[in-house]
Amino acid sequence: MEITRSKGAFSGAEQTFDAFLQDSVTQTFKGTLGPIAGQALLDAVKTHASLATQDFPRRPDLLDKALGAHLGSVAGVLERMILKTLATKTATGVTLREGASFDFASEIEKIKTNFLNRKQAGNQPQILE
Repeated sequence: MEITRSKGAFSGAEQTFDAFLQDSVTQTFKGTLGPIAGQALLDAVKTHASLATQDFPRRPDLLDKALGAHLGSVAGVLERMILKTLATKTATGVTLREGASFDFASEIEKIKTNFLNRKQAGNQPQILE
């Protein structure tokens, strides 16, 4: 007989990842820019891209575009900080590619995939004999 994990466990892991990403963005903005400027950037992203904090996990591409529109080349610095914070929070051990260019949305997806795979491996079905 095999006991399988419920879909709720995977959904719970996704919700946990989403919360980690939201926290990573907020923490990076406010920690780097200060609480007032960090909140102002969050508000600008929300206005520019119609993207609320809870939407970041589903639309990291829009977050990337909004940051680029407001910060230009400095956006990459904040994005790398977000990714490092996210990798730490999720304990995925993902190393970021060094170099001038990287795809922010793809890097988030890589961290998410590693996190969900790790969570799924911890919830593997057990075989009862």
